[in-house]
Amino acid sequence: MLWVGLLHAPCLDKNGKEVATAITNLDLHDCARVCLTYGIVTLYIVHPSKGQLDFAQRIMDHWLTGFGGQYNPLRKRAFERIDLVRDFGEIKRRTGALMVGTSASRIEGCISWNDARALAQTRDMCLLFGTGWGISPRLFAELDAVIEPIAGKNDFNHLSVRSAVSIAVDRITGR
Repeated sequence: MLWVGLLHAPCLDKNGKEVATAITNLDLHDCARVCLTYGIVTLYIVHPSKGQLDFAQRIMDHWLTGFGGQYNPLRKRAFERIDLVRDFGEIKRRTGALMVGTSASRIEGCISWNDARALAQTRDMCLLFGTGWGISPRLFAELDAVIEPIAGKNDFNHLSVRSAVSIAVDRITGR
């Protein structure tokens, strides 16, 4: 099984300071749709702040029990994949999966996309994505692995997290 975790803390800001980033409506919508499309069990939205999790829940309620679900039943199905948690350890406790991080920077000892795909075929895995400027490096030591960066055609490498989730999930589960 494969899960996705969208971390909002501990993440980095543009100056390299560790922060908690804000949950965004677009990240919930787009990442949930990717998860539904590729058969991802759960999209975990991770934030330590009750206020931010309450905000996410209000958005979800609109699509799960409010007018949004009647207006767009497919979006409702996507939002059914989301689970809100306070820290990434909660994902590990619930799933027992390998915790595999992503980074736009090359991390020493990172695994290839082919290695990650092979792991996902034999083990339960949760792919973790950082918002803002990525997962705080202090978290890497707690993960089972970190995958090499998604490489483009030049030296610019700062995808939106929604794009990174789409590309990574396709590389792990796509045909």
